[in-house]
Amino acid sequence: MNLIKFRATKNDEGRTLFKYLIKQLNNVPLSVIEKLFRIKDIKVNGKRTNDKSYILKEEDKIFVYGVNETKIDNFIETKVEFKVIYEDKNILVIDKPINISMHGFSNCLDNQVLTYLQYKQKDSFKPSSIGRLDKHTSGLIVYAKTYKALVQLNEKINKHEKYYILKSDFDWSRKKVVLYQRKNPKTYELQAFDKEPGSRMETLFFKDNNKKYAMIFSGKKHQIRLSLKYFNFPIYGDKKYGGKFDKRLYLHSYKIIFHCLENELEYLNDTQFICDIKW
Repeated sequence: MNLIKFRATKNDEGRTLFKYLIKQLNNVPLSVIEKLFRIKDIKVNGKRTNDKSYILKEEDKIFVYGVNETKIDNFIETKVEFKVIYEDKNILVIDKPINISMHGFSNCLDNQVLTYLQYKQKDSFKPSSIGRLDKHTSGLIVYAKTYKALVQLNEKINKHEKYYILKSDFDWSRKKVVLYQRKNPKTYELQAFDKEPGSRMETLFFKDNNKKYAMIFSGKKHQIRLSLKYFNFPIYGDKKYGGKFDKRLYLHSYKIIFHCLENELEYLNDTQFICDIKW
């Protein structure tokens, strides 16, 4: 009978056994993993188990019977085009260039980050972004370098202050906007409405020293772009939502301030990262 052995690392600690095995057995169908639990073909520290919710601890020994060897979770090494704003053992803060997708392409930001970090698969964790930016949006994006950092930063994502700088014809000195996002059932395109149902989009638009900014409180897809289209003030260069023709989409992730972080990330509270832009 085939046997694969794993030993949990610090980056695996806190993950459920089920999610851990999905990550590690990345060439095994989910139905087969479900069956492994049903027939107790899994041992943790020498004891057979079907407990999917078991929380892993560092140094746990996991034996899995009846499956073939897993494949290495490789990535495509590529040219690193971003600028590093800040880095420590827990996070990497970078300035994403325009026209770079977050995922799915050989030169995507994920592959660039993994190339920069010289990533080699050692456990079930892979450095991952906190939130995302559109392909044509530039600026600050945060990557977690440990599993614990990833979990906490995602849990507290709506506690962080996130500011964008942009170009638009709106003339509000300060305006808080609440709209609701939903898909057109025929075209499947995202639209903004002033009443529910839909995903709530809360955004503060303001001006300072003749520059225009947006602070987001919810972080929905195309939130700023959809909100400004709703008021007929689309972002310059936003072809999708009717913006004035220009050489780029004039939307840039400008500043992030962390709040409410605990334990190993507490030192980041009230830290602000700024990535200014001249255009």
